[in-house]
Amino acid sequence: MVDVAVSAMADWAASGTNANTGGFFAAADACDALLDSTRSVLGEFLGADAAGICLGANMTTMTMAFTRAVARTLKPGDRVVGTRLDHEANISPWLIACELSGAEHVLTPFDPKTGRLDMAEFEKLVNDRTKWVAITGASNLIGTMPDLKTVIALAHKQGARVFVDAVHLAPHQPINIRELGCDVLATSPYKWYGPHAGVMYIEPELLNSLPVAKVRPSADIGPRRFETGTPNFECIAAVQAAARFLIEEKMQRVAEVEKSVFAPLLEGLLDTRGVTVWGPHDLNSRTPTISFTIDSMTPDRVAQELAAKKIAVWSGDSYAMEVVAQLGLTNSGGVVRAGVARYVDSDDVKHLITTVRGLVSR
Repeated sequence: MVDVAVSAMADWAASGTNANTGGFFAAADACDALLDSTRSVLGEFLGADAAGICLGANMTTMTMAFTRAVARTLKPGDRVVGTRLDHEANISPWLIACELSGAEHVLTPFDPKTGRLDMAEFEKLVNDRTKWVAITGASNLIGTMPDLKTVIALAHKQGARVFVDAVHLAPHQPINIRELGCDVLATSPYKWYGPHAGVMYIEPELLNSLPVAKVRPSADIGPRRFETGTPNFECIAAVQAAARFLIEEKMQRVAEVEKSVFAPLLEGLLDTRGVTVWGPHDLNSRTPTISFTIDSMTPDRVAQELAAKKIAVWSGDSYAMEVVAQLGLTNSGGVVRAGVARYVDSDDVKHLITTVRGLVSR
């Protein structure tokens, strides 16, 4: 977490205003004001109508709740189109919704060599029976960024709505929902230097019409109808602070700095004998995230060796089960995933490359 988010969380918790909404006293007014101001700041950060900004526990929990509501609008013969680039949090909830409703759930493949979504196959799968397209803004495992504007235009042409999982996109690229035109977009503040929480934009008319599961006294319109229970106010204060930080930093600048740090990492691993880089081999339409394997060592063992050198990476599938399966790496333990964030610098990249080359030469 960035320092201003940590301070915002602690300050709210210690302020004496950590009450609840809807009262006729100062602390309740402060809670109401915090929700309103946070939606406004997030609307600015995401280029969205603040009236559609919903706050929750995490992206997966919010997506499960959202698709539970969508399931009540689907019927046999309807179709939901996903992709094999997606994190499981944007696959399983839709699969469950289709199982409950009798609708069909299909996944668009990607090219294992390039890591790019098969747009020709996507166009074939999205037909007049398609009600929803669920797509990642960026693969959390191999960094691929699909052409969201084209995907959304094709879906809307067939009368389908679009749900974008922007968890891995939001920390690395500017997002403008008004320009994209998607119907729903979800993200996780902990990915962009905030606390563990969830943020979901739902187009306001859709938000007000969906048959969401809620207690009877809760609001019938607006984001509060989707936000179950008492909000985590101290966490929400930190979410707002993290978003303000990135608004001030400017996401385009963040993206440029990350790209400059990431380029030598990509080049260095591509040039290392005995290392295979999975996904895009160029810097176009991708986040600064790289997945690789070492010929002579399992991904878990590589991650353990790197951890011993104070290099933090993930191994396995990172919940991108379909990506690993299409790459043919399920039985061999998946991949090693390394990523550049705003606080990673060139020395960190050099340390990783040097250590990996040391492992290869053993």
